[in-house]
Amino acid sequence: MKAMTDMHLLSDYRMLEDVDRSIDNHSRDPLRRSGVNKVVNNMKKIAEKKGLKVKFLPYPMSKRKNNTTRLTNYRTGDFLWHVELIFPHSDIKYTEKRVHEDTCLGDMLKTFLHPTESDPVKRQMLKSYSRTPVEDCKVLMQEEGLPANFKRYHQLDQNKSLCENLQGKDFIEYPTLHIVLPDRDDQYPLSTPK
Repeated sequence: MKAMTDMHLLSDYRMLEDVDRSIDNHSRDPLRRSGVNKVVNNMKKIAEKKGLKVKFLPYPMSKRKNNTTRLTNYRTGDFLWHVELIFPHSDIKYTEKRVHEDTCLGDMLKTFLHPTESDPVKRQMLKSYSRTPVEDCKVLMQEEGLPANFKRYHQLDQNKSLCENLQGKDFIEYPTLHIVLPDRDDQYPLSTPK
């Protein structure tokens, strides 16, 4: 017992802590901590039935945390989308929350760009778009799954609903729409239909 020092005691104590930690880790049930919760799984299933190719990120990612997309009713499967609108020629980004999937894209743009119906503050911020009629602006969505140096965009129809425009297109978490002026659309190469 005389050969036992404080270092031996500390070493034994650390070994016991390591054993306790490894026993605790092995006793936890890994199935209880599933990566995706029930709400996201339901949204994935309903989106697949509608022909939407939405991908969800793990929760710690900021795009996942910011996503407010919800289902209005599980039976009907109607989505209330979180939509990000980017106006690149004014360097402004707006986020619309709770946009119903049946909302026409043209109607959504009128709340920003229409000369009389839009919010005056937003209209002032988007001054470069005010000279162009809403119908002439192009609505583009970036194609996902391509290299960063090979960007391609899908052109969306303003007369169709949000859901109809998103069918068959890949996007992550929520749609991000680029509103482009017609005289500057050459900077946004369109993807070829498959």
